[in-house]
Amino acid sequence: MVDRTHSGLRCRVVRHLNTRDGLLRRDTCGTIQYEMDNLGRHLVFVDWDNGMTTPVFAQEVEIDMLRVDAAA
Repeated sequence: MVDRTHSGLRCRVVRHLNTRDGLLRRDTCGTIQYEMDNLGRHLVFVDWDNGMTTPVFAQEVEIDMLRVDAAA
């Protein structure tokens, strides 16, 4: 099931990641599109500032809480 609770919020990568689209360097920022559970894994689909759009595991990103508080 698609979860859009965090859609539009900013996030960043907490460590270097090798993704299907290439390398995402630590601290790369992006905007969350949606989240979903797949085979017991929680995936976050992100539109990254470097032009990539790729899924990552939830523990590999950190939501920018400053922007979350400002939006509320």
